Amino acid sequence: MLAALPSPAAQAGSPDNVRTAKRVFLELMAQGRLARPEETYAPDYIAHAASFNYTLERDTASTRSWHEAMPDLQVTVERTVADRELVAVHWRAVGTNTVAAGGMPGKGARLGIEGMTFFRFSAGRIAEAWSVVDIATLRRQLGE
Repeated sequence: MLAALPSPAAQAGSPDNVRTAKRVFLELMAQGRLARPEETYAPDYIAHAASFNYTLERDTASTRSWHEAMPDLQVTVERTVADRELVAVHWRAVGTNTVAAGGMPGKGARLGIEGMTFFRFSAGRIAEAWSVVDIATLRRQLGE
């Protein structure tokens, strides 16, 4: 009878983790804020992207700069996949770059890019993230 119960590892890919992963994009990236980040992220959270490792503070500041550069930024979660402690999010961001911020010139270009982020959860909080963003498309849209 006990063998039929799901293992803790199988439970780790829970709907709660998927909701949390989506919330990061729909609140932090789209709105430039995230209520109670200490409840969402582990104390030793680390983000891996563009050959760098980021603390939560640096990762959040980078994300906020996108919102600053595109005040009308709209973010959608296209799909998610969960497996054990991992949640993968395929996301899309669209906005008008009206402010020079986040490495963007603020010349009014309409931008639309996609990315994928894998989150690793530990004890119900995000412990690590790996992101890949379509920078080539962004640069083309900025005329670089």
